[in-house]
Amino acid sequence: MQRAARFVVVAMSAALLTAVALACDDPTDGGGNGDEGEGDGGGSAAVDLGCAADDDCDDGLVCDVDSGACVAGFDCSVNTTICGFCGDPGVDCGFVAADAFCDVDHGGVCRRSKGACASCAVDGECAPGPTGLPSVCVDDGDGGFCAPGCGPCADGFACVDGGCQPLPSAGTCSAAVSCGVDGDCPDGQTCSAFGVCLHLCSGDVDCALGSICATEPPLSGTCITGCTLGQRVQQDGVDKICHGDGRYGDPCPTPGSLTGCPAGTECRADGACELAGCQSDDECPLPRTYCDVASATCVDGCNDAGDCGAFELCEQNQCRPQGCRGKNSSCDNGQFCCGAELYEGGNCVDRDGDVVVDGACFLAPDPFCRRCEDDDDCADIDAFGFSSFCFDLQRQDESGNATSIGKFCSTGCRDNDDCPRALRCFNDLPTPDGGTTSGCLESACAQYP
Repeated sequence: MQRAARFVVVAMSAALLTAVALACDDPTDGGGNGDEGEGDGGGSAAVDLGCAADDDCDDGLVCDVDSGACVAGFDCSVNTTICGFCGDPGVDCGFVAADAFCDVDHGGVCRRSKGACASCAVDGECAPGPTGLPSVCVDDGDGGFCAPGCGPCADGFACVDGGCQPLPSAGTCSAAVSCGVDGDCPDGQTCSAFGVCLHLCSGDVDCALGSICATEPPLSGTCITGCTLGQRVQQDGVDKICHGDGRYGDPCPTPGSLTGCPAGTECRADGACELAGCQSDDECPLPRTYCDVASATCVDGCNDAGDCGAFELCEQNQCRPQGCRGKNSSCDNGQFCCGAELYEGGNCVDRDGDVVVDGACFLAPDPFCRRCEDDDDCADIDAFGFSSFCFDLQRQDESGNATSIGKFCSTGCRDNDDCPRALRCFNDLPTPDGGTTSGCLESACAQYP
């Protein structure tokens, strides 16, 4: 979830973009549409990346997420409770939502109530959580966020200060991404019941060696350290012992036999069921091997980089040469990964003309984000058969007026894989002859040297 209002042109994820508003200046009309930015007759077009949430809009406005445009909100300054009707048929609040609040600090209009981990200033901005209890606005030191009322909390959350907050081992609201399904989440994260992505587990196999997946609140769904083999405790007056799976259970009754232990384990003299084989990676000394605890055997592959050779990484239990895996997973904004996506074949040269080795991230070379004054500055660019033109990228200032962040050449593209990280492939950029072209553009161009 975004924790602060975004500039209209700033969008770090293509999934957050809901619309692209384009206005093309005719290079012969002496300046184009003055309301859309400062034209200079140079044949540049203005690109407005729109809104994705009500907080992206100025006071008195709400976001029409279908078009990405900020529209006038429903006035609630006289009756602050009227926003409760925004979900009723025939009531036009600029949106349809069962939960809405009167945002008196931003123009006195109805705005959508916010879900778990969304930024907030007061409790009233937060929608009731799945628990059915009122949510609270909690300040974690990095700004306020909505925390569903405790009763009980979802996996990955614990009740703190009257609200369900992410467990430190699962994640933080400040870095959380909103989701509807697991596929919306970054690699290694799961969509929680509260609609935010967290590091969750569904079983011990999802946890690192030596950890188990907690099944009891308040740590449910998170990986915790298992107990030490052979350790004894008293639970409800009954003697329990830690078995090889990292969990406590009844001692096995017959030392030296399989009786009372799961298949593939044997009963030790102290009553603990131990896997008959390796118990840790230390017992698998050969390079590029690790201990498969489930079968207690040494198998080819790895659990971490320590199982691999020098200059190798452990990825999905396999040792691989160290290097970037792709621009979005490994590189910074404005960069490509040499050997992946557009540069899958290698042969990479960076923006300074230096050769880049496979597996290294590098700043996208010219003509990506080339600065321009008019279309003539872009005339020599012809990527994937798409002609290039000069576009004026704009954002809204505090008064809602469009201001330019610079003019840049589009670089032809088929999809987002053809663009550096944080740049988007627009397929309907306007051309001076009334047609369209495709090209990589985004506000990140302003950061290029």
